[in-house]
Amino acid sequence: MSSIISLREWIKCAVEAAGLANELFASSYYDPDSNNWASGTIRRSSAVSSNPYLNSALVIARSLADQLCEKVDENSGGHLPLSPAPGTDWADRVVVHLSNERHNIDDYTEDLQPLPFSSQRPSSDPKELQAMLNSVIPDLLSYTKNDDEEGASTCIADEVNNVPFHDVVRVEFSHSQNDELCSQISEMQRIYNLGLVFYELFSGGERPPEINTQNDTAESMRKHGVNEDDVDGEPLPLGRLSIFNDDDDVEGIFKNSDDCCPLLDVNDENLMSRKKRASSSNCTSNAISIEPLRQKGLYVSLCDLINNMLDIINVDFIKDETYRTMTDVRNDLQQMLDKPDRFLHDLDLEKLAITGLQLNEAVFGRKMDFTDLQNSYRRSISGENECAVIVGPSGIGKTVLANRLGSFASADGAFFLSGKFDQLQQMTPFSALASAFNEYCHRMSERGQSRHRQEVATKLRMALGGEAGHLLKVIPNLGLILGEGAGQYDDQDCANAQARIQYLLCLFVDVISRSSGAPIILFLDDLQWSDQASLSAIKQLLLFFSSKRQFFFLGSCREEGLLQQHSFGSMLTSIRQFGVHATVVTLACLDKNTTNTVVSDLLCLSPRLTRTLSDIIFQKSHGNPFFFSQLMISLCRDGLVRLSLSRRRWEWEEEKVQSLKLPDNVAALLSSNITRLPKEVQSALCTLSCFGARSDCVLIEALETKLGIPLTEPLQVAVAEGIVDKVDGKFSFGHDKLQEAAYNLIQAENRCLFHCQYGLALVQHALERLDDGMLFAAVSQINLGGRAAIEDPKQCVTVANLNFAAGIKAMEMSDFSLAYSFFDHGITFLPKRHWQEHYDLSLQLFEAAGKCALVKSDALSLKLVTDQIFKYAKRFEDKLNTMFNNVTALAYATQLPGSVAMAVTVLSQLGIELPESSESDFKINIERTKVLLRGFADEDLVDYKIMSDPSKIMAMKFLARLELSFQYIRPASAPSVTLKMIQLSIDHGMSPVSPIGFTYFGQHVATCGDIEEGCRYVKIARKLLDRIGSKEFAGEVIAMGSQLLHFVKPIQVTIELHHEGYTIAMGAGDMQGAMLNLAFYCGIAFWSTTKLIICKERFAWTCRLLDQHGHSNLLSHILPLLKMIQLLMGKTDQEDTSKSNGVAAQVEEILKNAKQISHTGSIAFNFQQMYIHFMFREFDNMKMFAERCFCVNNHNWIFHFPFTSQMFYGGIVACWVYRQTKDPTWAERGRSAKVTIKKWAESSHHNFQHKAYLLEAEEAFCNNDTDKAQLYYEMAVSSAREHQ
Repeated sequence: MSSIISLREWIKCAVEAAGLANELFASSYYDPDSNNWASGTIRRSSAVSSNPYLNSALVIARSLADQLCEKVDENSGGHLPLSPAPGTDWADRVVVHLSNERHNIDDYTEDLQPLPFSSQRPSSDPKELQAMLNSVIPDLLSYTKNDDEEGASTCIADEVNNVPFHDVVRVEFSHSQNDELCSQISEMQRIYNLGLVFYELFSGGERPPEINTQNDTAESMRKHGVNEDDVDGEPLPLGRLSIFNDDDDVEGIFKNSDDCCPLLDVNDENLMSRKKRASSSNCTSNAISIEPLRQKGLYVSLCDLINNMLDIINVDFIKDETYRTMTDVRNDLQQMLDKPDRFLHDLDLEKLAITGLQLNEAVFGRKMDFTDLQNSYRRSISGENECAVIVGPSGIGKTVLANRLGSFASADGAFFLSGKFDQLQQMTPFSALASAFNEYCHRMSERGQSRHRQEVATKLRMALGGEAGHLLKVIPNLGLILGEGAGQYDDQDCANAQARIQYLLCLFVDVISRSSGAPIILFLDDLQWSDQASLSAIKQLLLFFSSKRQFFFLGSCREEGLLQQHSFGSMLTSIRQFGVHATVVTLACLDKNTTNTVVSDLLCLSPRLTRTLSDIIFQKSHGNPFFFSQLMISLCRDGLVRLSLSRRRWEWEEEKVQSLKLPDNVAALLSSNITRLPKEVQSALCTLSCFGARSDCVLIEALETKLGIPLTEPLQVAVAEGIVDKVDGKFSFGHDKLQEAAYNLIQAENRCLFHCQYGLALVQHALERLDDGMLFAAVSQINLGGRAAIEDPKQCVTVANLNFAAGIKAMEMSDFSLAYSFFDHGITFLPKRHWQEHYDLSLQLFEAAGKCALVKSDALSLKLVTDQIFKYAKRFEDKLNTMFNNVTALAYATQLPGSVAMAVTVLSQLGIELPESSESDFKINIERTKVLLRGFADEDLVDYKIMSDPSKIMAMKFLARLELSFQYIRPASAPSVTLKMIQLSIDHGMSPVSPIGFTYFGQHVATCGDIEEGCRYVKIARKLLDRIGSKEFAGEVIAMGSQLLHFVKPIQVTIELHHEGYTIAMGAGDMQGAMLNLAFYCGIAFWSTTKLIICKERFAWTCRLLDQHGHSNLLSHILPLLKMIQLLMGKTDQEDTSKSNGVAAQVEEILKNAKQISHTGSIAFNFQQMYIHFMFREFDNMKMFAERCFCVNNHNWIFHFPFTSQMFYGGIVACWVYRQTKDPTWAERGRSAKVTIKKWAESSHHNFQHKAYLLEAEEAFCNNDTDKAQLYYEMAVSSAREHQ
């Protein structure tokens, strides 16, 4: 419900209410001599400039302008609004609708500030303030208005009693018979008359002095009997001024200004260029002054708005800023309401005089793009697998937009970590990731010994364990959290150090996110310059957190970064296959209107006033935000856009800006800005640009000392000029384009010489201080210079050695892509006859490059390196490392026959023969091994001597690779490999590979029936691992050893051993061992009746990892199980694994290969098909695959727990088939399965007793002994419940 009051009464009441509230809040000045409050003039002035009054007055003004806009909103009904007739005092025709909701005095005092002339302050209690208000003017809000001559209705006192006058519902003109349609009244007339209303509204009820003078003259004429018609043909309407000559048709001008008065054509573009019309000596008025409004403390923007409305009626005062349309008036008022800080409030000239024009992060808008990022982030932390990428050309605002998301998320407690890739810093391992995580550690260290820091440190020590030192190589500041001793670790060989560091990074992020209970946002800028190792780490992070939803990755890159041939584009395609959605936000350049909006916001002026300036800037900048910002800074610096102290706003000289010869692109503009600086500063900037977008101050100081050139002080000058920033001990260019501009100042033919000079100068400093970071920077600079920059052959060899040292350091930091780059560069610096003249260095470089190629799965590079070593190696032993890399690569690529053949050949050359073995030799080789170990107690074996012969250590590695391959293609020959491994260990000492030999031997012993003895050797293997301290093969030892322990301990206990094995193997970079444990964990979880929905998630994640790391053999076992799970959950064939893991298209091919090359793969495939048909009671298909299962030589060569499911369900199926066919072969198969399961139950009641009872029941049922069958069925159910 609302009440109605006239505008003039509203002004009177609102001013009084605001003035009184102002007095009460500020304790207005009280004169003790006169015993009076401060004058009413002071109170009125402070009231009209107070925020409550201005806010309400602006709402009224905007509402009136809305009604007078010529353009009718289609939603308003399609009719033109009525306006008061030209001869009407418009202010008297305005009525205000107010809300009847009651408010406290607090609402009036909310935004008021104490006045400077206050002498005391009353109580701040709202109740006391309300009482004071009622005691001073108890009837302040109660007014009664009589009908006026225009027929306005009477406002009843009790309807408006206690109405809050700042709660304006709407405002409108009261209708009269004399009103006319908007189209019948001149636009200028409406703007001018409304301007008079605004003058009265914002002055607190006062009218312009010129209007009052004119009214006094008219009154005097009436008193003396003078007819107004004799003066001007018709009476002047109240609120209009006679500015025309005596012979002007005033009314005609108002009504037909567009047709009859070209001088006043508001659309005439040449209006300002015409000669001003001379005023007649008979003109009765001058321009209306808004100076009284300024004296009341009214904002400059409001004073200018009213002035520009009133100027339109007098051609002598029309200027560019004068309003031409009511729409412009309405839009400017709306901007004041929407953005008062920019378009209403006065500028802080004192501050701006110091800071100049400020371009903040939000100035370029991007609302829709920012919303897309927000939604992507929200979906990610709500459980969806998602990341986001911002794409656009350089200078488009990608980093600004990402930082806005960081501020948004940080406000909710998230951690926003950022790093940046650099084209000239690609030789620094994990540069962007290290920068981001280093910053987090630095922030955390600044908290001192806070409880949260100690909690994070404790959890990191537990998660990282002894591997923390490897991560410390990448994140040096991690030591600030972990404390002393964190960097110590065993420098032992690692199967895949890059996989290890990726896993450790995942653990690090997981710990810091869980400790804070908030997501981690990792923003990496300029991904088009990213290195392969960093992209692999990012991919691992995305997959690691795919089910934990504590990590959100945000990247930015230029358009070329999304091309398929670029590594980052390939990574995006890959993660999409694994179910991770990537939101791509593409940024475009600003259009002309948006550019004007930005200029308007920057200068705090209406868009209509900045249009001409923004058009010039858009023409030059083409809408590129960075180019735009540099242009604005340049214009301000040159004084073409400047502050006006008299007008208290920004102003510019349009003609000079238009005629200014500006560069056509941002590169030229930036170059011109740099060349304005002193030569010494230019030189320092060029030097800094050679190191990329940023560089440590320590490096710059070292270079300054070695070369004897000034760098630090000139760069400080560049900092003052805003070209370079100095933050956290780093000099960094303000933008990539600035670095490019400085770098382009160096002549292209001289750049290689400068790079080489800087690199050679820094090398000595790096070696003296053992500074790995500076070593990377120095060698990278030399490599950028290239071979042609060095003329001395001896110096080339030195550089090759430096590259080898840097590559080894990079391998220690697990960046094998970077390490390979160093080794490759080192090879290019070698002289032509390097194999003859520098054999050892050549062999070292090629061997190291080969190992890196293996880790990178770069088969082509590995082949090239291998060919060179095989061609020039002087000794067979010099080829062993390369041969081992090739054997491993073939095994990873599922080329098991080739891998086995090469390994057997190498072992033969090492004097270790492996004769072909038949099934009959299986137990013979086991017995030979037992004889070899006879007489050794467990302690004797654990404390045995350590192997030191290099050739024997390499032979053990080849045997270990051969053992696992034999399990797939020649299982009967596996014990012969085990025998050789243990024989070498006894003859030459224990090596890091010896625990594998004892583990597999324990498996073979158990296969022959002695499970207890087999477990003994598995325990010996675990103790050897602890004693030797190597974790290179620990994952495989735990995976295979735990399979045997499942037969003696409850499955609920032993299944967690595989989780331990996965963690240890990942920490050691042993992907083979890690994936083996992961696959076993999933299989056991499924067969031990874990809930299907949980199994599905685990299997899908495991399949993603197996496919990512290329372990097709294991994938061939897991994918069919995943398909079985989905079928059991009711999924159709069309809804199978293709939606879960992105690699289902490979299922048939993988299974085909597995059946062809793997004995166990063939058994697994047939069993899984039999099981699914059994579960769906499809008898014929079940029987067909069961026949295939039993026809395949189903010798249990090794103890795998999943094999127990094959035995159990094979027995159940055999009993069913026998009942249907009465074929005794099936009855015997069922009985054999029962006997085997009963034997296993003797060592583990917990895992097998209920299965043995169930097979007894099935056999009894086949024999028609229903009583016995019922008894065993009940016993099976009881045992299962007991051991669940």
